[in-house]
Amino acid sequence: MDTKHYLAIGILASCALIISLTVSFAYFSANITHDNTNETGINSGSIGSIAYNGEKTFEGVDIYPGMKAVQTFTIEKGSQEGTGIYEIDLAGVVPEVFGSDIEITLYKTTDPVANNVVREEGELTQTSEGFVKEDTITITGTPEVVYGPTTLTNNSEIILEQADFDTSTLQKTTYYLVYEYKNNGNQNVQQGQTFSGKVTVKLIARKQTFSDAIQACNDTAANCLNDNANLNTVELAYDETVDNNLRYIGADPNNYVSFNNELWRIIGVFNNIDDGTGNKETRLKIIRNEPIGEYSWDNKASGTGSSTSSLGSNDWSDSALQIVLNEGAYWNRTSGECPSGSNGATTSCDFSTNGLTEEAKSMISNAKWNLGGSSTTNDVTASMFYERERGATVYSGRPTEWIGSIGLMYPSDYGYATNGGSTTNRQTCLNTELYNWYSYDDCFINDWLYTGSYQWTLTPVSSSSHYVFRVYSFGDVAAYYANSSYAVSPAIYLSSNVKISGGEGTESSPFILSL
Repeated sequence: MDTKHYLAIGILASCALIISLTVSFAYFSANITHDNTNETGINSGSIGSIAYNGEKTFEGVDIYPGMKAVQTFTIEKGSQEGTGIYEIDLAGVVPEVFGSDIEITLYKTTDPVANNVVREEGELTQTSEGFVKEDTITITGTPEVVYGPTTLTNNSEIILEQADFDTSTLQKTTYYLVYEYKNNGNQNVQQGQTFSGKVTVKLIARKQTFSDAIQACNDTAANCLNDNANLNTVELAYDETVDNNLRYIGADPNNYVSFNNELWRIIGVFNNIDDGTGNKETRLKIIRNEPIGEYSWDNKASGTGSSTSSLGSNDWSDSALQIVLNEGAYWNRTSGECPSGSNGATTSCDFSTNGLTEEAKSMISNAKWNLGGSSTTNDVTASMFYERERGATVYSGRPTEWIGSIGLMYPSDYGYATNGGSTTNRQTCLNTELYNWYSYDDCFINDWLYTGSYQWTLTPVSSSSHYVFRVYSFGDVAAYYANSSYAVSPAIYLSSNVKISGGEGTESSPFILSL
């Protein structure tokens, strides 16, 4: 009796993993073996991972023209992160006597349908050409044809699929390689012949991720972030100010760094930062992830230094808080007294475990901090704050600049950190006065510098001797007395030669800084 047969193909997520089929005609069985002992290729190194889950679905006997079978395999997220392009290749060794009798079609779907292949065997009938069957295969769900139908010829080498992948968003993709033994050839000639085939998955291109690029960069931290910002447009954006600084944006971007043996976060890459000598550099600005406590911005008694009332002064150059951060207990990693209340009142504060270490100090260089203020409070957008912070409008006799190591975030830092949301987008937030942000949840909820509590900023109200801008618990920016006690999160400009030597920027794997 004449018989005909089919190609069975499987796949393994590796360049080296092969599934082969060898058959002999005349009431034969088809044997399929899986070799999964050598996982290389896509699963190797740090290039991302494609996991394999093949199913042996073809164990036919008495194979005739018209018989159909299917090989199923899945591609899904493995243990490693990465992006790239994978390719599915088919290579077959098919004797010429088979002609164009072996036809294949490749389907794929991300629809998670259980039992999504139905195979119905047709009746065996005899024709003038020999014995035939009329099998049917139904793939439920929403399969998409990605290759074929096409016929295999002798020593075929076919690219079945090329697809981008990103393991962070990769949906489980199921492939179905359907093959049919057509009723075209000479069954007598084909009887006893054999053919074999293999399918391989391999990485043909690796798309470099932002994390990969930062890890591979051997430049300063500021240059590495600037040079690769195009790879992370979700979390990084230029502020389009005159300095065109690069800022981290969004509700919780991956901008964590390990500094001072604790978590800090990168506000951004800032251009034209004067080191106090007129030398301008591009430097990273970072802020402590958690506040060191709640203290007065300043509370000097009237007549002490720049203070002209019991409410303190908004001159950062002689602020009581500035002295604690740059000369006192925090800088020296000791315990001491911190400003709290009116007329020079203090509260005990202990920074013996979270003050600056000598290693941390070595990564800080002096910077010229701008002390310009705004005379109005309820009509100022992020860009307007940026201009006024760097302006010369201050309360009578106050300095416009201060040279030192540790400051606080600016209102503009807070404003530019938003990414907006589905109702109010980023641009609308930037065009909205920070005083009015309490009416736009999308603006402050999607701003990683928002903590839900009162926070001090560095910027004074220039028409007042004692008002300072702070972030309110409802997300807006307004002003209040300098002697009030609000959360203090130190901010610094890292030295321009600081590098990122490891980490991924996540909270669990923060960037590692080194000189």
